[in-house]
Amino acid sequence: MKHILVVNGLEAPMLRQFGCDCGRCASLERQANTSVSLLGVNGRDEAAYHILVDVGAGVVDSLIANPYLHAHRARLDALLLTHWHPDHTVDLNRLCVSHHLTRGRRGLPTPRIPLWCRAGTAAWLQREHGYEWNAFLQLEAPAENEPPGTLLPSLTLPVPGLRVTPITVSHFGADRAPDDSDGVQYSCAAFVVETRTSKTVLLWDIDSENEWLVAPEGEGQETAVSLLSHADYLFIDTAFWRAKEHRATHPSFDNVQRIAANLRPRHTLLMHLSGHPDGEGNPGYGWTNEQWTAAAQHVWTAKGLPGTVRVPTIGEEFLLGECDDSPHTDF
Repeated sequence: MKHILVVNGLEAPMLRQFGCDCGRCASLERQANTSVSLLGVNGRDEAAYHILVDVGAGVVDSLIANPYLHAHRARLDALLLTHWHPDHTVDLNRLCVSHHLTRGRRGLPTPRIPLWCRAGTAAWLQREHGYEWNAFLQLEAPAENEPPGTLLPSLTLPVPGLRVTPITVSHFGADRAPDDSDGVQYSCAAFVVETRTSKTVLLWDIDSENEWLVAPEGEGQETAVSLLSHADYLFIDTAFWRAKEHRATHPSFDNVQRIAANLRPRHTLLMHLSGHPDGEGNPGYGWTNEQWTAAAQHVWTAKGLPGTVRVPTIGEEFLLGECDDSPHTDF
């Protein structure tokens, strides 16, 4: 069995903006919000397991187009959410209901989908997605409110040779309780995906002040940074080209450079992209993914930053490792 990662989407919340004629909005390239699938693929090119990370707009269309999940091959064994914002949850209804109905038509069991998310995100889901929460999801995470830079327990997944470990991150636009607009409830997580031969880091929807990623303080943050370091693949949030003078809800490419210089991945993949936040007339405005890649690679080479950098494509596959075993049990 091969462990692979497939990119379902890499766009920021707005996708194409209504009424905008910038180069990014004019592009015919298909778009979807940031998401990936972790898949075990057997010798018949069928999915032996499927773990979905985030389910924003367009993600279900990506799953439908995935050849390992096409038609009768479709399966969903677990859902992981980085946080509760709509661009990471808006396709939740379509995902849950269609998955349930399709299995029912085939005479298959229709158990609830195991869900891992932080307690803050769970509270928002109960408020904003009560129907899906009550009918289709089964929370598989303890209640906690740990600060950014905390290593959380690895997830319990019956997949030999695969380990997924969440790490708390700061994303201040989402770090609030649904019943207290002024209260802080840490709700966001990154994920480290390890196989027997590789390490992949999913580090998106972080704000611009996760300074612990470049200057950890204390044993806990140092342990978290150690696990995040020297990955084969670092998928990282890149909303702006230039850093803001104030705290921003997402990192800029300047932030990405500092983080990559410290974490030293082999390959850096830019995610959560947009062509609008930098403002008309500035670098980054209206950029397509090809323009983002070209500009990023120029800076990367000039500064001698570690490994490579580029924007992936929807549907692109990354081989994470192989094992001789199949999952011990169904999820």
